[in-house]
Amino acid sequence: MPRVGVLSPEVSEYPDLVQEAGGEPVPLGLPLIRPAGVALHREWAADWAQISCSGEDLDGLLISAVEPAELAGSLIAALRLSLPAILAAPLANPITIALAALGFASFTEDPARVAVWLSGSGSPSSRELVEGFSLANALRTGLAAGAGPELLVHLAALAREAGAVGFPQMIRVLAPESPQIVDLRSSWFAAHGAAGLFAHLDATLHDTPTVAGPLKEILPPAPAASEMVGSRLVFIRGRASGTEAVCRTDGSVDELSGDCRFYASEEAAIQGIGNGTVGPLDLLVVGGCGPRGRPGLLRLDRLGQALSDARLDVPVLTDGLPPDDGVSGHWVSLATPEAALGGVISRLRDGDPLRLDLTEGLIRTSLMAEELDRREPFMIPTCPGFGYAARYARAALSALEGAGFG
Repeated sequence: MPRVGVLSPEVSEYPDLVQEAGGEPVPLGLPLIRPAGVALHREWAADWAQISCSGEDLDGLLISAVEPAELAGSLIAALRLSLPAILAAPLANPITIALAALGFASFTEDPARVAVWLSGSGSPSSRELVEGFSLANALRTGLAAGAGPELLVHLAALAREAGAVGFPQMIRVLAPESPQIVDLRSSWFAAHGAAGLFAHLDATLHDTPTVAGPLKEILPPAPAASEMVGSRLVFIRGRASGTEAVCRTDGSVDELSGDCRFYASEEAAIQGIGNGTVGPLDLLVVGGCGPRGRPGLLRLDRLGQALSDARLDVPVLTDGLPPDDGVSGHWVSLATPEAALGGVISRLRDGDPLRLDLTEGLIRTSLMAEELDRREPFMIPTCPGFGYAARYARAALSALEGAGFG
């Protein structure tokens, strides 16, 4: 009888379903403590899952987490342990859809039954599924479903753990070529779901292995095309400085510009909005939110809410992540090198003119490179002590390298 570890953040029905399917369920929790940073949360979940599974003599994993960082962290643990794994999370958000394209979900079969079968056969293992072609599938489908920069970070971490080289370069090529084509709140997606989206993308996807068989053998007939949403992620760069950032655009705006208003943390930026310091013509720059800055790569949900409450529609440049879907405005995120490493974003000052050209993908300013080089970067407080977060802050990789431990 195959032993199936069930990774879930709470009590679930899956242990009973695994037993009914002929397996021996081993319920395993996920940590209740969740670090604020998205990437740090993922690494914490990965280490926790790896330690929890290591002494259980498991044959496979069923992962019923729904939070993206916990999903990605659980799959990283499966890679480290060379265990077959399947996701039981609903394919209802861009990241779970992308992980399904990576090969970790079944569209038609009960996840518990697939988990028992996988655990008994031992193939395909998680490591077999994560390779260049499947990563391209995951990137294309996640972006087609409207994924933001967080998907790039988690896929890069999975690629690095699996030893798949060249994924950061793949991101830069495929992301601008992969527009969002469906709104997950639309009637089209309600009717056809993730399987319909995959079938619609059939010609652009590679026929890679999945836990349920070769990808193109398990897809339904292609449904009628959805209405093209049209937004996409674009990369913008500073030629002289080596700065790089990511922005979602629908093509309606060619350029974001304004006078910089710099803050060294999300908290400081929220305070600036509250006291009226940020004006409608400003370009809000928020540092200290990258992998090493917070630490852990912060998603600026509270800042997005503060801007909405203040009815301020200003562009934001940050080394963190934009808020979850549903917040309006233009967010230029994952700026690297991040502020905590002395990147250009930490050398900007209030009043500096900045133009972000979304058509040509260029960051422009009238400031001379020599002047920026002479400036001392804003000091980003470091994480004190010798705990998990402090160790991460000293060693974290950049966002497009996965923002894991270096």
